[in-house]
Amino acid sequence: MAIDETPTTELGSSTISLGSVGPANIIAREDIERKPWKYVGYRGYTQLVASEDDFFILRRFNSLNIRVALLLQDEIAVLENELAEIDQMASRKDSEDVHNGSFRQDQSDRAAVLGKIRQQILQYNQFVLQQIEMKKLQTPRAQDIRSLVNWHHNHDYAAISPEEQKYLEHESDLFSVVQKDKTPLRRLIDHSRWLRTLSIWQLKNQDPPKHEGDVVSYYSDKRINTFASSVIVGLGIILLLAPLWILYALQSSVLKLAVITVFITIFLIILSFALVTKPFGALGATAAYAAVLMVFLQFGGGTS
Repeated sequence: MAIDETPTTELGSSTISLGSVGPANIIAREDIERKPWKYVGYRGYTQLVASEDDFFILRRFNSLNIRVALLLQDEIAVLENELAEIDQMASRKDSEDVHNGSFRQDQSDRAAVLGKIRQQILQYNQFVLQQIEMKKLQTPRAQDIRSLVNWHHNHDYAAISPEEQKYLEHESDLFSVVQKDKTPLRRLIDHSRWLRTLSIWQLKNQDPPKHEGDVVSYYSDKRINTFASSVIVGLGIILLLAPLWILYALQSSVLKLAVITVFITIFLIILSFALVTKPFGALGATAAYAAVLMVFLQFGGGTS
């Protein structure tokens, strides 16, 4: 999904043309272009973000989170030192006899400090666990950030207050709340404006946002994903059947090994760049594919 700096704006799975509005609309197109902050505003922007999960991008506030974590840590450290002083005083020989082995009979000042520590520890632990979960969230793709920036550009950076757009400038501090795993092939399609706007992806029964105009073309994520999956399946079939026939036709063992080497290399490259696969998973699948080709080698070559 992308939004380009052109008269055509793509929202999530849609392409919206910023042409003239229909005569039935009370608000003229000129009014919207002159006052996008009034007629588009956050209503239009949230419609954009809601149209595509990849556009739900927020700031981590990483430095601030670290600073707050250190503050909570220091507050607990101060209370820890205060508790240590109370324990030390209560253990002195010349101090009043206090039961240091009982919470129920504890002195009031120590009980009060422990109560504060309990609250601070709970807050600290909860905050740290939240940070652990936030660190797992993925960094948004540059294309998705650029799409949001282009949307602001297409509205002359006036639909949303300029100060409130600046969060997109902190690219290293952004994260995707929900980011879909896409194969490199699917990302290639999304990256190409020509590919992602082909008529075969378009949906004709979608209503455009009223403030954006009346000329809208939506395209289907499902169709694009189906096409990408079909291409991958087709390549898989070719990689299985082609070496079978080639190995059967060859007589030289050296040539057969060369063919197997070439196809294993191609398989590994396709697996690494066309699928969402971890390195060890790709190596495991390649090893299985190599085993299949070795079976072909054993039974191939009718005249050798």
